[in-house]
Amino acid sequence: MRRKLLIYLLAISGLFVFLTACNQKNFTGIRVANPDSYSLDIEQMNGTDTHTLNLSEGDVLTIRFEAENGKLHMEIKAPDGTLIYTGNGEEATDFTVNISESGEYSVFVEAHKARGKIYIQRIAVQEEKK
Repeated sequence: MRRKLLIYLLAISGLFVFLTACNQKNFTGIRVANPDSYSLDIEQMNGTDTHTLNLSEGDVLTIRFEAENGKLHMEIKAPDGTLIYTGNGEEATDFTVNISESGEYSVFVEAHKARGKIYIQRIAVQEEKK
């Protein structure tokens, strides 16, 4: 009976180690996060990353989002939680998003064996008028 219990516990421990290793979070690349910009130049990424942008009404976000390998997903949420962008970097790679309310905007990135690029830059209302 003890031998069966020991084998059972070892099997469960081995499964736990295997599953933990498969879902290990990692990031190889360059990450730059500022109040008005965010960029990931991803060589290899598993897991998630978040960043908050401080934006003003009338600002425009210029976005470049390319998924080269694996799965890469990004969401941008307004201060009230409204989803203003969601995508996988495969259809639209260069685009803009108009900001309709001032506040903190959340960027959420999820990756599975991914390689790619995400560049987000705020263009302020004043800068556009010059």
